[in-house]
This record gives sequence, C-alpha cells and structure tokens, in this order.
Amino acid sequence: MSKVAEIESLFQAALKAFGRIDIVVANAGIEKVNIPVVEVTEADFDLLFRVNTKGPYFVMQAAARHVADGGRIINISSSSTSRPQPGLGLYGTSKFAPKYLVRVLAQEIGHRKVTVNSLVPGPIDGAGIFTATGADDPYKKILRESVPIGRLATPDDVADVAEFLAGDQSFFITGEEILMNGGSSN
Repeated sequence: MSKVAEIESLFQAALKAFGRIDIVVANAGIEKVNIPVVEVTEADFDLLFRVNTKGPYFVMQAAARHVADGGRIINISSSSTSRPQPGLGLYGTSKFAPKYLVRVLAQEIGHRKVTVNSLVPGPIDGAGIFTATGADDPYKKILRESVPIGRLATPDDVADVAEFLAGDQSFFITGEEILMNGGSSN
C-alpha cells in the first residue's frame, strides 16, 4: 500500500466494481518495536515510513478524491502515538503523521459531509506483534495487567469501533482520535 499507482488502481477497481466508494479504512501497517532510537537503521526508518506513513497518506488522499459525499474515512493508528515509550520511537513517529493528516482532511472535505477520523487502539491480542504469541507471553501479560478491563483488545473490538465510525451514529464526529485501550496506563 505504499505505491501510489497501485493505490489509485485499487480505487479505480473498487469504483468499477461497486459504482461508488462510501467507506475507506487505511489499516496497513508494520510494527518494529523494542528498538532504541539510537539503534534505528536507515533501512528500518525507510520501511516503516513507507508503509506506516506514506501508505496511509496516499490512501487517505485517494479516499478524499473518490469517497462519495457523506462517506467515511478511517485511519487505524496506534496508542503508541499517545503514550511514548522507550523502544517505540520509530514505530510511534511513523504512525503519528497520518493522525495529523486526518485532522487536516476533516477540515478540507468536511463541506462534503465526509467524516475523517483516527481509530487509536492499544495492543491487540492476535494482531501485530502478538500475532503468533500465546496467552503466557510475558510482555502480553505485563500489558494485560495494565488494562483495568483485564484483557487486551481483540481484532473484533477494533472492528466494532470502526463499524461505529463508518455508520450514521458517528456523523458529527470528525477530525478526531478515538483511543481504545481499555484504560491502559501504558
């Protein structure tokens, strides 16, 4: 999702298949964590910014051009942009720029009744760095203990909030960040 021509091709294919686009979710991303800033390589930086920053930027740009009036654009971000932590400097900064773009786009295309928001989940059990880890993973256990609700979010939890942002009930929410981390202090 970091090649602009391929992003535009995807939008054209969707328009051809469905006649219009009502909802766009920018969700592609790569996690590289537990890397101190002083150890980040140029290759690491280029990879994360290509996928986590450039990709969502041009997906949201294409969405702004092609989404129907009254449509919804949703960027999936990360709670690491809200709570800086050692080892997340590269990942967090790569996810931060698209959140800024959300606020700008909400102002630029709001007159078309298009809403643009960021969904900002905390760690997701079964996704990202926890795709192949078990319940006994020590890092997952530490994070789970920091969540008052007593568990990490699931992909279904994220989908539920995205569904809300895509629906009519969220019409008056735009240019915002919805933090969904179960009240975690991390």
